[in-house]
Amino acid sequence: MSSRQLWLDLTPRGGPYRAETLVEGQSNALARKALAAWQHWPGGMLALSGPPGCGKTHLARIWARKSGAVQATLADLPRTLTGALLLEDVPEQLQGQTREQALFRLINAAADGAVRVLLSGRQPPRLWRVQMPDLRSRLAAMQHVQIFEPDDVVLTGILKKLFADRQIVPDAPVIPYLLARMERSTAAALALVERIHALGHEERRNVRLPLVRTVLAQMQSEAPRPPDLFDPAPVLGAGAEEEKRAGHGC
Repeated sequence: MSSRQLWLDLTPRGGPYRAETLVEGQSNALARKALAAWQHWPGGMLALSGPPGCGKTHLARIWARKSGAVQATLADLPRTLTGALLLEDVPEQLQGQTREQALFRLINAAADGAVRVLLSGRQPPRLWRVQMPDLRSRLAAMQHVQIFEPDDVVLTGILKKLFADRQIVPDAPVIPYLLARMERSTAAALALVERIHALGHEERRNVRLPLVRTVLAQMQSEAPRPPDLFDPAPVLGAGAEEEKRAGHGC
């Protein structure tokens, strides 16, 4: 006789960016090592880069809690730069000379030892679009660590922890099935598990392949379709075709 899953509202408290939910693997090994040495960063700064969902925000928020860093943006930098600061998605903030000057001031303060700064963006800092030549050279020389897309080991650990946080024990084939079909990111794993948990709770179903297939099908149907690259050629009607031939005969 198969046992039924006990469905409770056990979504983890404290947000998704907790140290205990971080899964360690080769994809984030260099970043973890660099963040652990934050008191010895050359120039007092480090930049993290990587694709969406690779874990930049997770690692950055863990570092901020450990270092006591304050989250800030280039638009609201403190007048006195001390302690530690975290600025995320920096390339999106670099709009105009004022923002570039703010970043240049921040880099100088870190180099003087006044503050420790962690920056993040999808691309390495040498590729950030800036107009100030001095700022461009500083960004090119900045210490930088890339985080790669989660590998199977990391994604497996993420899925297991997300299910365990909700007191869910999925059937053995579920996680390998998801790994072969899901977007390879922490955000996608979280969205999948939340949808599986919600539908299983609603329908009082165990987390087995039929439930997982249903959720994947729902999410696929909700995803926006990419636009057609080429519009099909218009089909001429009989009258239009005759008119076209007549025109050639003039």
